[in-house]
Amino acid sequence: MEQVLTISTTWGTNDPTKATIPFHLARGAKQNGVDARIVLVGDSTDLIRSGVADTVRGKGVPPMREVLDFARENKIPIHV
Repeated sequence: MEQVLTISTTWGTNDPTKATIPFHLARGAKQNGVDARIVLVGDSTDLIRSGVADTVRGKGVPPMREVLDFARENKIPIHV
């Protein structure tokens, strides 16, 4: 059976720091050889709309655009 780390979130643009955390976790997992997927529910679905990632920047974390691009480039599935 395939093992995949599933990271689910409902945080959207109203809290940019919390909104980016699932993407940071998935990036860290991938960089350490762990398969991951991200599940977006509710408000978090706005994060993958065109142009939105460019406006989301949390405190003390890389910008949303950076971690979203990493997810796409490394084929981390994003389920909506």
